[in-house]
Amino acid sequence: MISKNPNELHRKILKLRKIHNYTQQYVADYLEVDKSTYAHYEAGRRTPNVIKLRKLAELYDLEDELLGSTFPIEASTEYPKEMLDNLQKVIDECTTYSGDYESEKVEFEKLREALKPILQLRNEALDFPDININMLPTNITVKRVYLNMRAEALIKKCLDKQIELMNWK
Repeated sequence: MISKNPNELHRKILKLRKIHNYTQQYVADYLEVDKSTYAHYEAGRRTPNVIKLRKLAELYDLEDELLGSTFPIEASTEYPKEMLDNLQKVIDECTTYSGDYESEKVEFEKLREALKPILQLRNEALDFPDININMLPTNITVKRVYLNMRAEALIKKCLDKQIELMNWK
């Protein structure tokens, strides 16, 4: 969910990049992220973590104050459809507990590998900025995260399948 507030971080970094005539690739390289990750920052689909925000402030010679962004910081989890489809496929193809340790270990690893990039994106969205909350007014929402319900359901399904494979139920 992207608000139309012109003070939002994603609009500011897009404007700053254009003012400085930088390419997305140049800024992405500076931040040491993929170009697609930086494009998500500009589109408001992902929020840079505090380290990346500091690097942006350094790049544009700004005060290190989250580039003047307003609260709450909004983030949403955006997953490539193929990533979620792959996890669904791995879950569907996974066998059930059979007592054969070696085959279950292989199945468990397939699940883990399919889940890993999804959890990485989710954790980035949930990452809390390094802000001294004691300096903020009371009753303020610092960060709001919108989760992808399909991804959340698949994460639970995958974890349940891993528990089943390990016979932990």
